[in-house]
Amino acid sequence: MVNTYAMSYVCLKCCKSFKRKLDKPVRKPETMVCPECGGPSYNFGRNFTAPKKTDKKQWQKITYLFEHGFRFQKIRTGSGHHDTVPYPDTLEAAKEFVIKYNDYSITTW
Repeated sequence: MVNTYAMSYVCLKCCKSFKRKLDKPVRKPETMVCPECGGPSYNFGRNFTAPKKTDKKQWQKITYLFEHGFRFQKIRTGSGHHDTVPYPDTLEAAKEFVIKYNDYSITTW
């Protein structure tokens, strides 16, 4: 039995997110072509929710987190599967977050 998941792909240039359904356990592609600009869009997983395209502060925060290895994957710090860390709301909080959770950053796929 194959499960289908809708994954969020994010184009940081266009400040847009789009979903693509992918079958699991097939390895998900790290990038796809942005349907708007033709540039790269990056897999941010199933749980990412994009802000409005006009919310420049949030897109700056998202870009900052991405550049430091965070693609909005769940970060589990406890023993239970519900023990997840919320992502920061602001760029300033993101700077602290990157330092605190550096061990959870994705350096390669």
